[in-house]
Amino acid sequence: MAKAWLRWISDRLRSPDSDLQDLGSYGEAIAEKELRKRGYQIIERNYRCRLGEIDIVAKQDDETVIVEVKTRSSGTYGDPQDAVTPQKARRLVALGMNYLAEKGDSDAQWRIDVVAIRLDEPGRPTIEVITNAVEN
Repeated sequence: MAKAWLRWISDRLRSPDSDLQDLGSYGEAIAEKELRKRGYQIIERNYRCRLGEIDIVAKQDDETVIVEVKTRSSGTYGDPQDAVTPQKARRLVALGMNYLAEKGDSDAQWRIDVVAIRLDEPGRPTIEVITNAVEN
């Protein structure tokens, strides 16, 4: 009884932003696992700079891959990849260029992929990896 009450109180004290962060972190973990299965080498997660954040930085073959992860728990707001607006795409390009410049690798071959995850069915995410989703 006490455990149920504590869980109820804890759920009420959580902020909506916290739930979104949890969903985002969960999606990033799913994406990382899927990318590894597909032969990507994960270099970094949650790279932050003054321009924003890159969810995952990876390598595939000789190419650096900037990965944006979009996770949705339902189809209410459309497909996850629809959240990559033109403004978000421009920011991802700027983030990618900034990342490579900071690492001293400005001449590297690179691309931006999007991993779209739907969690409609518990325990069975639908995962789509969209290669070259944004032109850089």
